[in-house]
Amino acid sequence: MMRSLQAFTNEVDDIALAVNELKAGIDPSCFMKNTCGIVFCGFEPDMDALVKALREAFDFPFFGCTGIGIFSTGGYSQSSISLLVLTADDVEFSIGMTEEIAGPEDIPRFADTYKECRSRLSCDDRLIFTYVPWLTNIMFDDIVRLLDEESHQVPVYGGIASDGWTFDSTWVFTDQGISQSRGVMMVLGGNIRPIFTIEHSTTLTTNLHKVVTKAEGTVVYELDGKPVTDFIEEMGLITDKTSVILDFLGTPFLATQKTRDGDEIDTLRCLGVIDHENKSCGYIGKIEEGSELNMVLISKEDIEKSVKAAFEEILTRIRESGDYQYSSIFCSSCAARYCLLVADKNAEGRAYEGCLPDGLNVQGVYIYGEFCPAHGKHRGGLYNVLSNETFTILAV
Repeated sequence: MMRSLQAFTNEVDDIALAVNELKAGIDPSCFMKNTCGIVFCGFEPDMDALVKALREAFDFPFFGCTGIGIFSTGGYSQSSISLLVLTADDVEFSIGMTEEIAGPEDIPRFADTYKECRSRLSCDDRLIFTYVPWLTNIMFDDIVRLLDEESHQVPVYGGIASDGWTFDSTWVFTDQGISQSRGVMMVLGGNIRPIFTIEHSTTLTTNLHKVVTKAEGTVVYELDGKPVTDFIEEMGLITDKTSVILDFLGTPFLATQKTRDGDEIDTLRCLGVIDHENKSCGYIGKIEEGSELNMVLISKEDIEKSVKAAFEEILTRIRESGDYQYSSIFCSSCAARYCLLVADKNAEGRAYEGCLPDGLNVQGVYIYGEFCPAHGKHRGGLYNVLSNETFTILAV
């Protein structure tokens, strides 16, 4: 059985006070044989000072990242620090940090760190957490693909750390230090039965499904043999701007893509760049040729209603899990959704308000891209993917 303990503070300026508040919220007498920590925090604190203070306060390994907003058992908060401690006799935790990721040629370093973490386990690995800072010179899909292949489809959960949309204050860290150019990872093995759900929160589509006929990596050139910009113009949303990530938050693209075994999965893709010269679109995430692409709409009402339903689904699955006892729910929401919530930032946090059974904690963060297994549309299998503008849930 795995148990979770949680501590929380709204203090982000006085690091000593913040860590004292966190330490006061964790009872070491509850620790079992193996213990680790997961920390999510706003991007405002002095990260180096925070990690050093946490290392001095706690004698277990930990990892985490920054986010524009934080979820804890008490709901949503901003400019805060949340620490979730996992402890178990029959689950093992192995934490590591990659070497520097300077470009696509360095992506294999995630495989190196995975193998190093896995080698420290005395049991089979069952789950991989990984978080990365915002890196402009790589395709984040490649991280997920590599870990999927290297681990033989062990579930991968995590994502891309966020900040206040400046993209220069995204941090990841372990108890060994902080970084803006490396990835952090935790591999879990033993008696865990992770369950997942992904919520896109889209209820209205254009119903103009198009097939991607020319694409390379994250760039789409043609839909149904015509320039992709023609499709955007048809929707009445064409613009003279090049960088459009903030302009299209409410109208992402739903990509229906083939899996390795012939199934299909739906992933949301946020439009980031329009190249007017070659009439192409660059997305945050790969889109394969042959995929079906459609523009969809997301509203605050869609988000609040659908996330509540997603928590109801995961809590039902937990109740029906038999003799296995779940202790923690991890969730990640896209920073784009954060913006769409306007002033009501707790709309997603309210989804689980008053619904959590005793002993079940929530730990989550708003990020720039979500790593989470998606369910196949036809066979129901799980496939590790990068998504944009989604709300993901993992229960362990």
